[in-house]
Amino acid sequence: FTSGRPGAPVMLRAVMIAGALLLAWPLASNAHEIPRRVTVQAFVKPEADRLRVLVRVPLEAMRDVEFALRGPGYLDLAHSDTLLRDAARLWVADGVVAYADGVRLADARIVATRASLPSDHAFDSYSRAIAQTTGIPLPPDTDVPWRQAMLDVLLEYDITSDRAEFAIRPAFAGLGVRTNTVVRFLPPHGAERVFMYEGDPGMLQLDPGPLNAAWRFVRLGFTHVLAGTDHLLFLVCLVLPFRAIRPLIALVTSFTLAHSITLSASAFGFAPDALWFPPLVEAVIALSIVYVACENMLGAKLERRWMVAFGFGLVHGFGFSFALRESLQFAGSHLLTSLAAFNVGVEVGQLAVLVVAVPALGLLFRRVPERAVTILLSAFVAHTAWHWTTERGSALAQYRFEWPAIDALFLANAMRAAMVLLVIGGAGWLLHGLLKRWVVRPSGAVLLCAVLLGAGGVTVAARVGAAQGTAHKPVSASVQATVTRTTMAGVYTAGQARQGREVFIGTCTGCHTPASHTGVVFTARWVGRSVDDLFNYIRNSMPKIAPGSLTEDEYVWLTAYILKLNGMPAGPAELSAEPAMMRALRIDTVFRSRKRSGRR
Repeated sequence: FTSGRPGAPVMLRAVMIAGALLLAWPLASNAHEIPRRVTVQAFVKPEADRLRVLVRVPLEAMRDVEFALRGPGYLDLAHSDTLLRDAARLWVADGVVAYADGVRLADARIVATRASLPSDHAFDSYSRAIAQTTGIPLPPDTDVPWRQAMLDVLLEYDITSDRAEFAIRPAFAGLGVRTNTVVRFLPPHGAERVFMYEGDPGMLQLDPGPLNAAWRFVRLGFTHVLAGTDHLLFLVCLVLPFRAIRPLIALVTSFTLAHSITLSASAFGFAPDALWFPPLVEAVIALSIVYVACENMLGAKLERRWMVAFGFGLVHGFGFSFALRESLQFAGSHLLTSLAAFNVGVEVGQLAVLVVAVPALGLLFRRVPERAVTILLSAFVAHTAWHWTTERGSALAQYRFEWPAIDALFLANAMRAAMVLLVIGGAGWLLHGLLKRWVVRPSGAVLLCAVLLGAGGVTVAARVGAAQGTAHKPVSASVQATVTRTTMAGVYTAGQARQGREVFIGTCTGCHTPASHTGVVFTARWVGRSVDDLFNYIRNSMPKIAPGSLTEDEYVWLTAYILKLNGMPAGPAELSAEPAMMRALRIDTVFRSRKRSGRR
């Protein structure tokens, strides 16, 4: 075939490739493709001598299992029991490792498996989910499109006590290109705890003790600093002109104190919640690097560099808080411990960088003129940071700013901002008193400018943040005075909360987690405010990629779902989107309600 024909080998290869493609075509058409987006729902509940894990996953994500089908793509329920169990073992049981008090439990037993219709709502509650999964299966003649069917699996682990500290290591990320998981832990004591995350979270402590929570957040703070290029460049530029130990201590102390203030304020809900705030902070962080680098090139006043560190440290603290915010759901009931541990991790990371950078710069300056190296390094960093500034500024310019209305809500936000400013001013005064014996005695006017440099940004941000929350429906002081009913009286229906949960899982899980919507963070931010405030916040921030794109009913459902997550009961009457009705509802919590009942 190939003799005497120079192009024959090429033709032969082409024929062989074409034949291989034709032979592989039927196999490719029958293969399971990886779903682009998968949502996994799970309950974890310790009961006496067993730990129950109830999981619901889309059947479409069960690859490498050829399910028995009938008709135009319906699941053959009469011949699928064994296949469903195989899929449960391969993709669910083998992907969940459970621990009690740090000791790995024996492999799970698959107690029950069941195929469910896509419209089924049994996983809205644990009692319904467990009853359905262990109950009568679907009739064999039910038409269930296999690509839309759900697989419900009940796993059990042997335990010695239901009061142990439980943890799981779920590995569901391989089910889809993007996998979102919702885990609801029901301890024998205390309220239900909800975790929402994307991918695999590693070891998930369901009810962490203080040491477990602290260790997790120390590691988070440490890795965040080492992975944050902008924070590292700012830190290196900040210490570049220094050789003595005292100025270095002053810099690190002032930067640490400043970012700790704004990090804590953000964790407790005192930071603006407008969509433009994160890109604004990122742009100012990049600009802070440009400023410090230019100051190095022009000749920095080293005796006042700690003030620059303090002022820009306030901004960097908000940047740290963005990394912390989505992880606070893993803190359990140890919010303060986790916050302090995160700060410790950040400081350890910074010190690790300085331990390497300062001696390396010292060795370099012994061989090369110090001024030349400072100018060259600072110019390179300034050039890089300026590109970041322009890119982040362009992203920030896409957001719409509105001036706030002067009303009761604005005054409340102003009071919160004043509290933060008071703390910042006190910290600056204390730092000034401590450092003037170590470095220099800067004038009071310079100190005031340093404090206002960082604090002024907080004031403006808080004002514009109040505008973002009130731009749609301003709340007047007279209306605030009419608030007489609390959310503990049942202001939404169970159906609204169920629909809100579906909307949250379907559109918001990839960007939002319960960390900023439940627990201590929710209490600090929303208790005492009207439901209308919460409704407007949800409408202005969800879903993150397209705020305001849902219907009014869907935003009402989301509001009801978040109220339910925080222990506020359902009632017979539906929650209405009517502003006057929402303003007449005050957000309250179970704890506060019980406390008042006890006093009575």
